[in-house]
Amino acid sequence: MKRKLNSWITALFAIVLSTPAINAPMAQDLGSGVTSTGSQECILCDLRYRSYVGANLNGSNFKGSYLFNANFTRASLNGVNFESSILVLAEFERADLTNANLAKANLGRASMYGATLRGARMIFIDLEGAYLEGAELTGADLTAANMPQVRMPRVFASGAQMRSANMVEADLSGGNFRRANLEGANLSGANLSNADLTMTNLRDANLRGANLSGAKFQLCLAANANLTGADVTKPLLRHQHEGSKIHRCRFDGARVASVIRIGTDFCNARVPPKMAKRASSP
Repeated sequence: MKRKLNSWITALFAIVLSTPAINAPMAQDLGSGVTSTGSQECILCDLRYRSYVGANLNGSNFKGSYLFNANFTRASLNGVNFESSILVLAEFERADLTNANLAKANLGRASMYGATLRGARMIFIDLEGAYLEGAELTGADLTAANMPQVRMPRVFASGAQMRSANMVEADLSGGNFRRANLEGANLSGANLSNADLTMTNLRDANLRGANLSGAKFQLCLAANANLTGADVTKPLLRHQHEGSKIHRCRFDGARVASVIRIGTDFCNARVPPKMAKRASSP
């Protein structure tokens, strides 16, 4: 009997010793409060309302986690994995998300004022109603992103990939989209006033009813784009840029019915016959 008991105790200890220790950050983290800094591994965690203000979380993995209304203000989030995470109403003001993975994440109505998203992977992201004024999206990949009514005035998105993105009624005024790829993007009703679209790819883009007053279109490609009812007049307010400049752009096959073009310069642009006639008329 004693031998059996000793054998059972020995087997129990063997099981305990062979079981890997539970990593604290992997455990479900509920409630609010400030968290410790440093790289964290928390996949499919419930982290709603958590505060990471000013934290250094570079290289952390929050894939698939529930981060509703979490606060990442001024946090360092270089290379952090937020893929498929729920970040509705989350705060990222002035946070550094350089090279972060936000693919398929839901950031509806999130606040990202002045955030750095340089080189971030944001394919299929949901940014409906989000606020990104002054954010940097240089080289970011927002292919097929869902961004209706997103507010992105004065955003810096040079070289960004925004193919097939949904930006219906988005505020992109004053933004820098130089060399950005907006092929097939839906920009109907969007505000692109005073935006810089130099060398931007707008092939097959939907700009129906968009506000393009004061925008710069030098060397852009807008073949087969829909500009029906778009406004490319010069700004109404003083101290703003001059009228829209469409220099050396290609609009082959574009739909241009009812385009408003007062004060617009179409110097050396390749435009459809109807638009060319409008451009040359007084």
